[in-house]
Amino acid sequence: MQKEQLLFDFIEWIFLWILFWGIFKLFLLKHIDYIKRYMLTALYFLGVTIIVAFIFKNDLSEIISKFSATPFIVLGIVIIFHIFLYHYFPKYIKEPKEYLEKFPERQYLLLSFKRLFSKSLDILAQQIFIVLLAIFLQGAGLNLIQTILIFSAFFGIAHVPLIFIENSWPSWYFTFSAMLSAVLFPVLIIEIPYGFIYSYIVHWLFYTITAVGFWIVYDNKS
Repeated sequence: MQKEQLLFDFIEWIFLWILFWGIFKLFLLKHIDYIKRYMLTALYFLGVTIIVAFIFKNDLSEIISKFSATPFIVLGIVIIFHIFLYHYFPKYIKEPKEYLEKFPERQYLLLSFKRLFSKSLDILAQQIFIVLLAIFLQGAGLNLIQTILIFSAFFGIAHVPLIFIENSWPSWYFTFSAMLSAVLFPVLIIEIPYGFIYSYIVHWLFYTITAVGFWIVYDNKS
């Protein structure tokens, strides 16, 4: 990958990231979120994924060239697991209704099929940007350690504003988790055939573990 083209692609990547997430922030101001207008939210993120994949199709072609069925089998198992979990878990563990009523914006703590559907496509859109970042850094000649360090810095910078805006446990939790994921995502994407599927799974499971863990802790305290 030529340096000039790589630089252009990276600038375009940054522009699209800011553009698409800026649009979604406007959606949120109009109360278009993962629950109330979940189908519209899901279609938006699906559209983002398709547009970005089309724009960077040449960059993505190599990473999808060596097909591996195993990650898709694992993904299928994870999807089935989520369906059962979201159906049965709320029957045995009390929903933290009081907390969610106090902090309605913390929808990531909900175990809702509507959110599961819309958030899965949100994660897909995030992951295509993450995969492209790994490809660009690899194309720039960086080794795995250097890529991880840049991922950590980028993810940290992207999430640190949450600490200054909210200064609450979720802001610290998500910032730390994002920097931790920066170690894992590049390894999965670069080192494993079709590892971007595993990266998507890990990203998805993170939100599930967060919600389930909170429900359990809240139920034990109440």
